[in-house]
Amino acid sequence: MSYLLALVTEPGEESTCAQLATEAQRVAVRNNVDVVLLAELDTLPAYSSDLDTEDARPLIANQLRRSTVEADGVLLFAAEGEHMPTLADSVLAWLANPGQAPAITGKPVAVVTAGPGEVVNQNLAERLRSAGAQVVADGVSIASAWSDPNTLERLGDAVVAVDAAARG
Repeated sequence: MSYLLALVTEPGEESTCAQLATEAQRVAVRNNVDVVLLAELDTLPAYSSDLDTEDARPLIANQLRRSTVEADGVLLFAAEGEHMPTLADSVLAWLANPGQAPAITGKPVAVVTAGPGEVVNQNLAERLRSAGAQVVADGVSIASAWSDPNTLERLGDAVVAVDAAARG
């Protein structure tokens, strides 16, 4: 069974991204894939090289990196809009920091955004590719209800794409 890490970069248990990630877990079970959400990601501070030291690095940054390295693939959920969400920006910076080998290098990733448009989705995909990630599903921007059958199908396709890439 593959292990995929879900990173929800829209704070709040009731956020659309959190609901999509929970639904991705349900869809994944039907495909014999385990999707685990990283808890407390909303406590991640903005990346700073001053914080990225053995003595100062926040526990959540260590958990983010370790969980990403251990995962077979990553599902990244973010709110769509005109600008990159602050938490999504922080997650990418901690995963792709220049001071260490990026934790995301070589990982298959699906980018799923909630809301109309694809500005944030494409920005995230480009930045992930620059950090060495293998973006296997981008352009998955969900503008309809998370429980819509088309949404469930698109989530399932994203989970299957990451799982297939992880299995090689």
